[in-house]
Amino acid sequence: MARKRAREDAPDRALITEIARDVIEEIAREEVPMFSAVSQAYFADPHRAISGRGARQAPLGFGSGMVELILTPIVLAATAKAVECLAETILERTPGEGTTAALRRIFRVGHRSPGPPVPDDADQRTSPGAVAVELRQEDIERLRQVVEATLHECGTAPESSRLIADAIIGRCRTPRPTS
Repeated sequence: MARKRAREDAPDRALITEIARDVIEEIAREEVPMFSAVSQAYFADPHRAISGRGARQAPLGFGSGMVELILTPIVLAATAKAVECLAETILERTPGEGTTAALRRIFRVGHRSPGPPVPDDADQRTSPGAVAVELRQEDIERLRQVVEATLHECGTAPESSRLIADAIIGRCRTPRPTS
């Protein structure tokens, strides 16, 4: 049963990991070398990775003297909530087929350079049957609320919360203005 569940979650886990890695490269480049190990620890027990349950009573950290908070588990948690939020939005508007592909398009997975999003037909890494979902401004606002609430629950400082939320939301395609 656990193996079946892990297989079902694999595409979302891969998507979450790829988005979170991009965010970490943007906001905490010094964590990139340990990203793989920290993300494995996060997915093994997300609550423990964030809360520090166990021998230490603090989130994962490093440094000499003062412990510096590692942002990777927090970014993974916020990214997971962002993916979940947008998956719900996609499912509300489309049939269940192609949700992961649509999420890959929304988050521009595979397009690591910042800047304007590429047109949907230029995205070679997304399957041809992918569902196209246009985000609306209210979708972005809902996404921001979900991400910020998650970061608040993790005890993230307001400055870091804004930075992380902006980076995650910045990975999304910009909604077209409504007239």
